[in-house]
Amino acid sequence: MVADDARKWLLTASLAMTAGVFLFFLVAPAAGYPLTFAQARGFLEIIVPVFLGYLGSGSHFIFSNRSRRPSPKLDASGELVALMIRGPVIVFAVISIGAIAVFGFSNRIQAPIGSGMSIDMLAGFLSAALGLLAVTTNVAISYLFATGDKSAKARA
Repeated sequence: MVADDARKWLLTASLAMTAGVFLFFLVAPAAGYPLTFAQARGFLEIIVPVFLGYLGSGSHFIFSNRSRRPSPKLDASGELVALMIRGPVIVFAVISIGAIAVFGFSNRIQAPIGSGMSIDMLAGFLSAALGLLAVTTNVAISYLFATGDKSAKARA
């Protein structure tokens, strides 16, 4: 896997996740999902900044001089790189979709009162999934989108 392929995949996944999460939490309370608009906004405030950070790093890289140089081949095996680039995003998506589905199902109108997953437990599952994503993907983001702008760092 070349660096440009990894960058493209991370940016595409970040855009898709941002759109999907935003759309779900915007529509869910109006569609009868057991969340209030305030709770949905809280989940957006937790999840979306991580993906916006990835997109910000990508934007800075793309519009800097560094992005005009040829893309190097990544040193690790292509399969390992692909696993560490795609894997955390996929795991985050699977855990998040699972937790959201279980929360909705366990809090449906027909569910026995008091048997549903709590909002705090849903927040915990989403935070854990986000933590796994951030700890693994931040390393790739910092490597793939490094601009090498030492003059700007020296001025700071």
